[in-house]
Amino acid sequence: MRLEELKKGLWGYKKEGVFQYITAQEEAFSQRLMEKDAQAEREAASAQKRIAELEQEVSTLRRELETLRGRQDMISSALLDARSCAEAMKAESQAQEAAARQTVQQKMQEDLACLEGCRKQIEELRRSIRAALQEMEKKTEELAQQAKTLSEDTSEANLSLFR
Repeated sequence: MRLEELKKGLWGYKKEGVFQYITAQEEAFSQRLMEKDAQAEREAASAQKRIAELEQEVSTLRRELETLRGRQDMISSALLDARSCAEAMKAESQAQEAAARQTVQQKMQEDLACLEGCRKQIEELRRSIRAALQEMEKKTEELAQQAKTLSEDTSEANLSLFR
């Protein structure tokens, strides 16, 4: 009903028409209010559903974050362990290198001492051989001289027999 449709009386609008109009308006407003309440309930239910989904997603993301943090901690720990292991291996290899260098140095000194001993023996042998050769040279000269003397003596003596 519209306001223009209200019947007029002598003193203004008729009460019955006004009451009908107010009742119609009240029903229309009540209907709209109920529709709005139903819409609000549907929106609230949708919002609650969305809130539940988001809370589930947050929970899932928190678990995933905890897992990732645990992995990050494990990676950090592994890196620190690897770094300390590398430093220990480096120190051990340096110690082994120093020990090997010392062993090689000691062996080289022993070999040099052995070579020096061999050189002295060779020098001594050379002197001995030289002295022996000189001795033999003297004896050879003496023997050659004796042979020459004997040869001269023998030649003259042999010839005198045949004369």
